[in-house]
Amino acid sequence: MQKLPHSYLFRTHTSVTLINWAQQLRYFYFLRAWGGHANDDDTFQAGILYYDRSDLEAKLNKLGIVPEIIRTEDPKPVPGQSYRGDEFAKLKIPVHQYPDMAQPGLSTIAGSNVYLRIERTMISLSVSGSEDENRYEVSQSDFKACLRIEAVFDSLNWSNVKYAGFEERGSCLSPNIYPELF
Repeated sequence: MQKLPHSYLFRTHTSVTLINWAQQLRYFYFLRAWGGHANDDDTFQAGILYYDRSDLEAKLNKLGIVPEIIRTEDPKPVPGQSYRGDEFAKLKIPVHQYPDMAQPGLSTIAGSNVYLRIERTMISLSVSGSEDENRYEVSQSDFKACLRIEAVFDSLNWSNVKYAGFEERGSCLSPNIYPELF
C-alpha cells in the first residue's frame, strides 16, 4: 500500500488537528488528495451499504432524500460529448445499476451540504467546502458537518452498514495505513 509522506499529509492541517478529527469520526474518514494532475480533493468520505434497490430507496428516504426518477424527456449525458458547466448542471446522471434513477448529487442532511453518489453497493457521501465552497480542502466547518450527519446515522442504528473500505486507501488517515500516528 502506497502511503503519503507525512510532509504532504499534514501540509494543509497540523497532525494534531487531523488525528483529532480521525479519532472522533466514526463513519467519515479524512482522505488527502493525491495531488499532481489527479484533480482530486481533500475530503471527508463515508459510505453506507445497501443491499438492493428497495433498501437503497428506504435508506435515502430516511436521510430525507427522495430518489428522482429520470423520465425519457429529461436531458441525459451523451458519452464523448463535452458540456459547459451550466449545461452539465441540467443533466440527469443515472445511477449505473438503476438507470431510471438519477444520482442525488449535492444534497442536505442534518442541515449540512453533502455530495451523494450511489455506487454499486453503497451510498457514498463526501463533505468539503462548507466554509468557503472550496471543494479541494476541508475545514473545521466540514468536520462539524460530518459530526451532525453521523448523529443521524447513529439515530438510525447504521453502525452495522458502515463502509470501512476507505481505511485501506493510502490517502486515508486511518490506523490501518498510518498506525504510527495513532
